Amino acid sequence: MKKGRNESIRTHLLWPLLVLLIIQALIMAGMVLFGGVSKKLKNNEIHILSENTDNTRLYLEKETIHQWINVVNDSGSMASEIQSVLDEQHKDASCISNDYDLNREIADGIMNRAVDLMRRSYGTGIFVVLDGPAAQNSAENTKAGFYIRDSNPGRSYNQDNSSLLLERGLPSLANKYGIPLDSFWDLGFDMTADDGSTDFYKKPFYSSVENQAGAEDRLNFAYLSKPFRLSPKDIPVITYSAPIILEDGSVVGVFGLEMGIGRIEQVLSSDRTESSFEVCYALGVRQSGENTITPVASSGYLYNQYFKGDEYLEYTDNEEEGIGELHSSDRAGWYASVKQLDVYNYNTPFEQEEWVLVGMARKNDLLSFYNSIRSMLLSSILIPIILSVFGVFIIGKIVTDPIRGLVNEVRKRSGEHGLTLTRVHIGEIDELTETIEQLSADVERSASKISSILEHANVLIGVFEYEENNESVFCSRSIFEMMGWEEPGEPYCYMGSEEFRQRMEAGIRNTKRDGENYLFHVEARPTADEAERSASDRANAAGKGRWVRLILETQEAGTVLGVLSDVTGDVEEKAKLERERNYDLLTNLYNRRAFREQLVVAMADGTIQTAAVAMWDLDNLKYINDTYGHDEGDRYIVLFANCLKRLEEEGAIVSRYSGDEFVTLIYGGGKEEIRRRVQSFMQFLQSTSLEMKGGYQIPVRVSGGMAWYPDDAVDFDTLLNYADFAMYMVKHSVKGIIMEFDSNDYSNNSYMLAGREELNRMLETREVDFAFQPITRRDGSVFGYELLMRPNFTNLKGIKEVLNLARAQAKLTQMETLTWYAGLKAVEKQDQAGALGQTERLFINSIASACMSKEEEADLWNRYSRYLSRVVTELTEGEPVNQEYMSRKIAVTKKWNGLIAIDDFGAGYNSETVLLDMAPDIIKVDMSLVQRIHEDPNRQLILNNILDFAGQNHITVLAEGVETKEELEFLIQCGVELFQGYYIGRPQLEIRPIDPYIVRKMQDFAQKSDFSQK
Repeated sequence: MKKGRNESIRTHLLWPLLVLLIIQALIMAGMVLFGGVSKKLKNNEIHILSENTDNTRLYLEKETIHQWINVVNDSGSMASEIQSVLDEQHKDASCISNDYDLNREIADGIMNRAVDLMRRSYGTGIFVVLDGPAAQNSAENTKAGFYIRDSNPGRSYNQDNSSLLLERGLPSLANKYGIPLDSFWDLGFDMTADDGSTDFYKKPFYSSVENQAGAEDRLNFAYLSKPFRLSPKDIPVITYSAPIILEDGSVVGVFGLEMGIGRIEQVLSSDRTESSFEVCYALGVRQSGENTITPVASSGYLYNQYFKGDEYLEYTDNEEEGIGELHSSDRAGWYASVKQLDVYNYNTPFEQEEWVLVGMARKNDLLSFYNSIRSMLLSSILIPIILSVFGVFIIGKIVTDPIRGLVNEVRKRSGEHGLTLTRVHIGEIDELTETIEQLSADVERSASKISSILEHANVLIGVFEYEENNESVFCSRSIFEMMGWEEPGEPYCYMGSEEFRQRMEAGIRNTKRDGENYLFHVEARPTADEAERSASDRANAAGKGRWVRLILETQEAGTVLGVLSDVTGDVEEKAKLERERNYDLLTNLYNRRAFREQLVVAMADGTIQTAAVAMWDLDNLKYINDTYGHDEGDRYIVLFANCLKRLEEEGAIVSRYSGDEFVTLIYGGGKEEIRRRVQSFMQFLQSTSLEMKGGYQIPVRVSGGMAWYPDDAVDFDTLLNYADFAMYMVKHSVKGIIMEFDSNDYSNNSYMLAGREELNRMLETREVDFAFQPITRRDGSVFGYELLMRPNFTNLKGIKEVLNLARAQAKLTQMETLTWYAGLKAVEKQDQAGALGQTERLFINSIASACMSKEEEADLWNRYSRYLSRVVTELTEGEPVNQEYMSRKIAVTKKWNGLIAIDDFGAGYNSETVLLDMAPDIIKVDMSLVQRIHEDPNRQLILNNILDFAGQNHITVLAEGVETKEELEFLIQCGVELFQGYYIGRPQLEIRPIDPYIVRKMQDFAQKSDFSQK
């Protein structure tokens, strides 16, 4: 049969090179077209649109919604004003619905407050609608109140109200406050229309009534209206309104803000971003889960050109590119970035009505840079490919011609002895020539060296060749050594095929598969030296043996090549690793991983009906390690591990879970039987001790926790967590016993176990937020700020639980250090931001039973000395006082020229004697005495006693927890100098000015008090 013609070396060289070039070109093109470069360019442009839209959304929220929410949130004070009018008129909330004179008094009482709020909000108008008649003869469903519009919003205050217009309200109010009537003025609010123009009142009002909302829930029923006109020819506006709810839950009206559509479009038109493409924006409303938006306001000439007449904007989500897509009236493609505004809280009546900002750009404009870069990259790839193909053919000819000449010469002189070939002076080809010349001389020598190499190899290797039709089998001598056969004198020999087969079958009787190969064990044959030893030594030597791997390879039909190698070291190492994987090396108990596997198997077979997971912790291991060294500590661990093995005899799985923690699964019998075995084990431990050098005995003592399967839980992780919790409670109480899991204790104290890592992380990093709550004088000026820690924990609910956990772990000193360092760091941040003045005092809560070291006090001075003279150290009365620490804190505070304050006076451990011991500069009266003090004679008596003592000893009194106007007014009349509470200012993560309204109130109360005293 004629063989096919062989291809030349040039062809073999050229075709792979050509294929490689083509593949390389395709890969490069693919990377540009479909890889990360092209995609990133496109995504970058889309990201710019999304980022610009998000920035515009944030600016819009800042200029509108956030300010509206802050102002509307003040409807609580508006409710207080209304309640004051009702109290003065000796009437209740129900009178509003039918008493127009009462409605006029209410509108008069809150008019100034409303004007101040409107000017701070940058809105175009403000309104209050009361659930009552506007006048004596007003039409039915004409509600009382007022609607004021500002023709000059966001500017500085005018000396009068000339820039305001009264849209709705009584003419007498307009005359009293100097507010002109608008051309569209009406006496009251007509609520008969059903075209959506009354939603700003009806939706928040009736929704809060139907849901029986309380005063604290008013923001949950606030409503942002769709555009409407107050009068048919009036400008279109949107409003943000919330119900006015009195403390008794009566809903008496609605309070809100207006902003004209034109004003919103001015905000949208503010250019705050830079991009290579044109963007237009639309503010609109959609229902949750839908992609249809009703436009409310817009900006940009592109919107007016392509979308102005559209009643709706419908887009589709492109999930791959993370952007929306829509089409304009000319069918051009647009990208749309839709960002939802933060208008409503979750689970509120109007949360399904979503307000969104849509940033839109034409696809061709947005992707113009991306398309040009893509075309340029493809062009830069194509030209080098053409040049490379031409170069490959030239190089192929240069390389292959000398090789072709060498091949022809070798063919001509084949069979000659002492072969000598012509050199072409190309290094690689001349090396090939020398190799060919050497080949014939090396063949003989190479064959003779193979056996010698196998003999002297560090890894024992044997070779045999079996031919089906041959009566003998070729064997290297090393096979005889590995198989324990009598070795021949020659490096290799031939053995009869039947004999070879029988010997191999006997030797590999217990063969195991090792992938595609075979693994078997061969007993070692004693050497000549071992034969002279004793019989027992020879038996030990023979028992060692070796592990052999057999590799079989079929070379031709009926011919098998076998290779045997000694893998004893690998097998023994694998066995060692297998044991180390499952067992603790020190105690020879299951480790954590193996224990879980054994537990799963034990629980899965269904034989265990009742069991207990017990966790054990050695109580005095640290003492032994620190006193006698870790070697003795290891002996102590091993001793306890051996004791645990007693439990295995009656039914238990035992493991060392970590350094000094052990876990056991105890099964067999019911609960009482398991309890008996555990108690017996604990009694056995009482008589077990570790004997030290010199005869000293250290008893084995452990604390344990136990959880029941299946009563407490059915999965291991939960059982282990419960057992760990029970052990933790023992470790932090009586120690030396084992306690069963108690679900009530877990419900009350589980945070102490779950929050350990969070507390430790906070103490290590010294990273925690602080809020600043203002403390004011009688005239409303700021005296200082109290620094209130705000940990951001998942498992701990508040600072009280944080302190409880720190106390349980003996880390109150670290908490004290963290308070000072992190608190002053927060002060420094506010100072650098320009929010902190030059004289305000800084109130820092100090733990009465903990104290920083002198080194830490010195370091604190080096870092924050510029603030320490303004510090007021608050010694918390809710913690037992350590006299030594208290004296040190007072001394160092005085050294810094700071002040001392007693915190929570009247609600803690310490009695009035602490005033004598501490001699404070400030007494902070606890909020439990301040709340409703204007109604309680007993609280008033206690406060007067404190004020008398403070006045005689030159101590300033500070009232905490002032939450109502009545409390503040009474405290000022009593002579209290400093005030702190939610009514004055809530804690904020950044320092904010006091509400001017509150400042004026305090000044009015102080003037009345000073006048009455005169």
